[in-house]
Amino acid sequence: MATVIINEKTAKGKKLLEFLKVFAGENFINIEREPNAETKKAIEDAKKGKVVKTKNISDLMTKLKS
Repeated sequence: MATVIINEKTAKGKKLLEFLKVFAGENFINIEREPNAETKKAIEDAKKGKVVKTKNISDLMTKLKS
């Protein structure tokens, strides 16, 4: 098994990923999308209830600025 990391933000990366998607479902390739470390931590925090609750947008902006 080999792991290839493709930068999807570049034109060549996008083209390569589109090419590889042609083979999705075949038994020799598995395309997985994995979130980065910061996103994984945010998901875990949300599952644990570690979130900021606000009443409205004004309240949210006040809490973000503090």
